[in-house]
Amino acid sequence: MIRVLIVDDHQLYREGIRAQFNAEPDMEVVGEAADARDSIDQAIACRPDIILMDINMPGLSAFDAIDRIENLVPAARVILCTGYVHDRHIRDAVEYKAWGFVLKQRGFEHLREAILAVYNGRVCYAPEVLERLAVDNGGRLRLADRPRTRIELLTPRERELLSLLAQGLSLKAAGRMMNVSYKTADKHKVSLMRKLDIHDRVELARFAIREKIIVP
Repeated sequence: MIRVLIVDDHQLYREGIRAQFNAEPDMEVVGEAADARDSIDQAIACRPDIILMDINMPGLSAFDAIDRIENLVPAARVILCTGYVHDRHIRDAVEYKAWGFVLKQRGFEHLREAILAVYNGRVCYAPEVLERLAVDNGGRLRLADRPRTRIELLTPRERELLSLLAQGLSLKAAGRMMNVSYKTADKHKVSLMRKLDIHDRVELARFAIREKIIVP
C-alpha cells in the first residue's frame, strides 16, 4: 500500500481526494493537514510514502515545509499540487527538489499516475510546468530564461472569452458569440480566472486593457 498524506487548507478537497484514494486497492490516506506547519508533525507521526501538498496555504510556506520534512522524514516524497502555475513556484519546486508538481484541474487519474511515478522513483511534473523548464550544461533543471506572462498561460478559447467578458458581455452572451454552451463557457471562465489569479470582472477588464486584449 502506498501511504499518502494530504495537505490542503480546503476541507472539502481533502475529503474528496481521501475518498478517491481509499477506494484504490494500492493506496491509503494515513493522515491529513490543513497547513504546511501541521504537515511536518503529521509526516513525523504518519511516516507517509507520498505527501500531496497544496502550494497556496496560509502560514508557513509549502517549500519551507519540504525543506524540513526532507531532513526529518527523508523517505517521504512531496508532490506539489496547485490550481495554477507561477514561475516563482516552479523555481522553488526545482530548488527544494519536489518530486512532483501537478495541477488540480487535470483530475484524479493524472494525480494517481503522478503518485505511482514518484513512488517508483521518478520525478513527475505536469506538462505546463515542464515547458517552463530547461536543462543547463550540468544536466540540472532550471527555469527557462524568458519570463512567461500570465496571458501566455491562457488557451485561445480562454483569451477569446476574456476579451468578450472584458467588453461587458454576460457569460451567456459570450458563450453564444463563441458558439459554446453556457456550461462550457463557465468552465473556460473558471479556468482563466484561476490561471490569472483574478476573481473579479472589473479586474479582468483592467487586466485585458493592460495586456492590450481590448482597447478602452
